[in-house]
Amino acid sequence: MSGESATGLAFVDQVLGLKDGPRLSILVRSTKKLPQGFISRHAGRMKIVEGSLTDEVKLNQAMEGVTTVVSFLVAKGACMPLYHFLTRSKPTPIADSFHLIKKSMGKHGVKRLLALSTPAHALPNEEYTWTQYITTQILPPVVVPQGSAEMTAIDEICADADFDYTIFRVPHLNESPADARVHAGKYSKDFKGGQELSRGMVAKWVYGEIQEK
Repeated sequence: MSGESATGLAFVDQVLGLKDGPRLSILVRSTKKLPQGFISRHAGRMKIVEGSLTDEVKLNQAMEGVTTVVSFLVAKGACMPLYHFLTRSKPTPIADSFHLIKKSMGKHGVKRLLALSTPAHALPNEEYTWTQYITTQILPPVVVPQGSAEMTAIDEICADADFDYTIFRVPHLNESPADARVHAGKYSKDFKGGQELSRGMVAKWVYGEIQEK
């Protein structure tokens, strides 16, 4: 389940481009939002279910035959809407939907869950340089309060001992080539990761995590 986010589409293109890759079941809000030729390009290798995250019937349709759920859903707050900035409102519709997603996973016996978040949510015992602290802990709650709250809530809801979960926190995503190394781990003064990452690199890393379990 990837939604129609740019990173989700990069993941679908990459996985379905593999000769012996798995079939995918994809939940999207609207097939009209998919790029031209996307459906025909992957015909026969994927099932597309059109529906919202609050539609339990559609979620169950998408979950049939699934062994791993991947979410690339991104908060609208990441786009810095003026309304949330001015009102400081912090709705978390994506995070709230995970209660229903996990219910559907339980119904279909799916245990593996990978969910996208951001470094706005700090992990215990992380050590930051000043630059890392300002860009991940100070600026997001001030500049994008709703997006920051959403990503933090996703971490808290998905961290469920009943599931084999991985919450991958990504920095700013770009369209650079997917041929560099991904540095994964907690923030520390020795952490080699930067504040930019290509969507293709995220897609490759996530698929590797699924394969390596």
